[in-house]
Amino acid sequence: MKNEKSSARLKPLFVGRMSRVLFGLGTFALIAAIGPSTLTTWGTVALVALGLSFLIGGLMGNPGCELTAIPNLLLSEKKKVHCL
Repeated sequence: MKNEKSSARLKPLFVGRMSRVLFGLGTFALIAAIGPSTLTTWGTVALVALGLSFLIGGLMGNPGCELTAIPNLLLSEKKKVHCL
């Protein structure tokens, strides 16, 4: 029997969504402040991916970990992953 009140089905709170958006914007500000030449290519790519996942997770209201936000863009509703 599935639990119908699963945490993955709860509506995300406004504060949580807003904080993800702010952290995403802060990540891009950090990249600009440190500079891609100091971060190297892999460091820049990693921070851009993290910043995008924060922004996407906040704007879409992705439940659970923000690292699942990018894969959930590509997956169907039935196959979405949630890391709680």
